Amino acid sequence: MLNELKIPYDTEIMDFADLKKEPFESVNPNGRVPAIEDPNTGIALWESGAIIEYLLETYDTTHEFSYTSSPEKYLQQSWLHLQVSGQGPYFGQRAWFVLVSTSKKRA
Repeated sequence: MLNELKIPYDTEIMDFADLKKEPFESVNPNGRVPAIEDPNTGIALWESGAIIEYLLETYDTTHEFSYTSSPEKYLQQSWLHLQVSGQGPYFGQRAWFVLVSTSKKRA
């Protein structure tokens, strides 16, 4: 969404263990990704659905990527909730079982 809205950003790569302690837990108390800190507003957010909604409401002022009326607005929310409740968790499980657990076996 940041790319689509042409919002400049920096990505910080962190060790998995560092997600579960400060200073990251001040950004996301769950100690998980994704999380963002917006230097323009001072807001720190976590969870993909909340981040996407925030970015659209804050930066999609021309509604290029969002809708304001029914039924499109609610259909868009349906797709967002599908991602949050279905697709996102499956991707997270894949990352854990393929990337994290296999790297622990190699260590």
